[in-house]
Amino acid sequence: MDVYMVVLRIVHILAGVFWVGSALLIFYFIQPAAREVGPGAGPLMTHLVQNKRLPDVTLGAAGLTILAGLLMYWRVSNGLDTDWISSSYGIAITVGAVSAIAAVAIGASIVRPSMAKAGQIAQSAAAAGGPTPEQGAEIQALQQRVRVAGNIVTPLLILAVVAMASAQYL
Repeated sequence: MDVYMVVLRIVHILAGVFWVGSALLIFYFIQPAAREVGPGAGPLMTHLVQNKRLPDVTLGAAGLTILAGLLMYWRVSNGLDTDWISSSYGIAITVGAVSAIAAVAIGASIVRPSMAKAGQIAQSAAAAGGPTPEQGAEIQALQQRVRVAGNIVTPLLILAVVAMASAQYL
């Protein structure tokens, strides 16, 4: 038994399930529901971002997924052997890896900072008795930015999962 690979695979799968599940929940349920509820959703969203640190936890799971995946990739590819990489299995795993890395890059550079900034604005607006028109407009712009990023991230994550789940059968 290869304990190294077993541990990495367990970490990769568990962290990946959390990451992809969180992303789908955020982009398809929480964010649209908050938009539909309107300003009344502000305290919940602020709590999720500021207190529960949902973007940070999700990004941490993404980082663990990527790290474990890269370590397994190195081992399985025998140090990036081009014959393995060009096999159907290697191509599928590579497509999945590149998709996941692109998704985490967008999450780290766009989604997390936008959610954090919107949370900070909402928190200071709540302390002042409600958002000013400028704060409301800025929060809406940040939410739109997260929506657009989510429309890119979720297909990338789904592609990564499909590619990796089907790789050994290609």
